[in-house]
Amino acid sequence: MVVPALFKLEPKESLEELYDFEKELEELRRGYEDGRIVAVLGLRRMGKSSLLRSFLNSFSIPHVYIDARRVAVATGRATTRGFMEELGRALAEFMRREAPLRDKLAEALRRVRGVSVGLSPVTVSLSWGRERADLISLLEAVDEVVGRAARRLALAIDEVQELRGIGVDIPRLLAYIYDNLHNVVVFVSGSQVGLLYDVLELDRPQSPLYGRAVFEVKMRRLRREEAVDFLKRGFQQAGISINQQELEEAVDSLDGIIGWLTYFGWSRVVGAKSLEEILDAAARQEAEEISRFLAKSRSEDRYRAILKAVAAMPMRWSEIKRVLEAEEGAAVDDRNFTDLLHRLEKVGLLEKREGLYAIPDPVVRLAVERYISKAPA
Repeated sequence: MVVPALFKLEPKESLEELYDFEKELEELRRGYEDGRIVAVLGLRRMGKSSLLRSFLNSFSIPHVYIDARRVAVATGRATTRGFMEELGRALAEFMRREAPLRDKLAEALRRVRGVSVGLSPVTVSLSWGRERADLISLLEAVDEVVGRAARRLALAIDEVQELRGIGVDIPRLLAYIYDNLHNVVVFVSGSQVGLLYDVLELDRPQSPLYGRAVFEVKMRRLRREEAVDFLKRGFQQAGISINQQELEEAVDSLDGIIGWLTYFGWSRVVGAKSLEEILDAAARQEAEEISRFLAKSRSEDRYRAILKAVAAMPMRWSEIKRVLEAEEGAAVDDRNFTDLLHRLEKVGLLEKREGLYAIPDPVVRLAVERYISKAPA
C-alpha cells in the first residue's frame, strides 16, 4: 500500500505535501521579508518542521537549514564539534542547491580561518578544535555573497533548544547577525517553547538579544472540520474508505494535533485495525520519552505525581500542591513547587490556561494515565 503524501511521517518538504496552513505561511513570508529573527513555536507534532521546510523549498528561498537534533549524533550530547559538523553539512547542501552562487561562496569561505571547501563533491568542513572556525567571518562571507546577488538568506535552526551548552554563545551570535548582517534572516523553531526562550535568553535584560524584535509564528491545532477534512483527503489519496464515525472518533481523541492525525492515517493505511490500537501504540512511544526525561531529573518522583494528578483532570496550583503533599505526607515549599510546574511547562508537558494546569497533548495524557506510575518500579 502506498502511503499518501499527507500521511507520510517524515517532515513535509513542499506545499504539495502540506495541509492548508495558509495563514502561517503568510506569516513566515512577512517575517522573511520584514523581520530579522523569526520564531516558529508550537507543541511537538504541530507541524513546525514541515511548515518551515515547505516554505523555504517551495518559495525557492536561499537557506542554510540546521537540524539541532543532529548536533548530538556524534557524541550523544550537543557539543561544539557536533554543531560545527552540522553547520558544515548545512552549508554544503546550500551550495549544492545554489549553483549560481557556488563558486563565489567557495572562494569567500576559503578565506575564512578554519574552513575547508571542496567542490567535487561539494563539502564544507569547519574546524572545532583549538583553531576553531571563525563563525562571524564565515557568516559575514555568506552575507556578502548573497547580498551582491540581491538575495536574502534564511538561516534556519530547527529545535534550537537542543543547542544548550554546546560551547557556542548562540544569543551573542544571533545578536551579531541581527545588528550587522542585513542579508540574513534567522528562523528558529522549538517544541519546548520555554527552553527555546531560555536558550536565546530573550527575557533576560543582560542578554545580547534582549530588546530585539522577534517575529513569532505560532502553530495551531486544526479546527474540527479541518481535522476531518485532513483525514478524508489522506484516505481518498490512499484509496481507502473509512466510515464517518471512525473519523469523528479519531478527531475527538487527537484534538487537532496534525502530527497525531498523520500518525493515525499512516497507521490505518499500513494495516492497523482500530483507533484504540493506534492510540495505545502512540501512548507507549510517548511514555518512553517521558520516562527518559524523568530519569534525568532529581525530582523524578514529584514530577510523576504532578503529571498523574493533572492527567486525571485539569487542576489549579493549589490543588496540585495538595495532591503532592498528600503523596509525600509533608509540606512542600511553595517556591520549589512552582519551579517544578514551570519546568514541566518549559518542556511542553504542562500548559496553563485560565488558571488551570493541564497536559496539552492528548496522547501524552493517555501515556501518563496508562504507563507512567507514581513512583519508579
